[in-house]
Amino acid sequence: MNFKNISAIAMFLFLCVACNKKASQHDHPIQNESLTQQEIAPVIDKWLELWETYDVNMLDEIFLDSDELTYFSSEKEGLMKGFDQLKPHHIGFGLVEGGKTPDKTLWLEAIETRIYNGSAMVGGIWYFGDKSHPKDSIAKGPVTFVLTKDQKGAVKIMHTHFANY
Repeated sequence: MNFKNISAIAMFLFLCVACNKKASQHDHPIQNESLTQQEIAPVIDKWLELWETYDVNMLDEIFLDSDELTYFSSEKEGLMKGFDQLKPHHIGFGLVEGGKTPDKTLWLEAIETRIYNGSAMVGGIWYFGDKSHPKDSIAKGPVTFVLTKDQKGAVKIMHTHFANY
């Protein structure tokens, strides 16, 4: 093998690695970007609005559009991976394009927020049902959200974990 072939192979490998790295950076959240409570709270509010309106089109405003997104549902076994699995899952709950008036209310209580280097955790207790009924008679459980900034600097949910009591 002569020097010309080695140079060509080296350049080819460099371009493959560089292009792959550039493409993968697009799909990943920004690391080590500090978040503030003022950036986090509107995302959680928007998530609550999603459940007030049942508008499935709101998902992209709330969740990280990435294969790195993960989601544990309290209603389905297994870990969902990637944004593309969210829409069918939420449609299964009755959310529709453009929204509708839901029969039940979803709300959060006992909300705790912890901010870390490049991410934040929001945990709380979710309730789903008629607010006028006693809390021990409606569906409820813990929920955890992990938030980060996307490539455009918008704060999004990158992981959700629901459970039932």
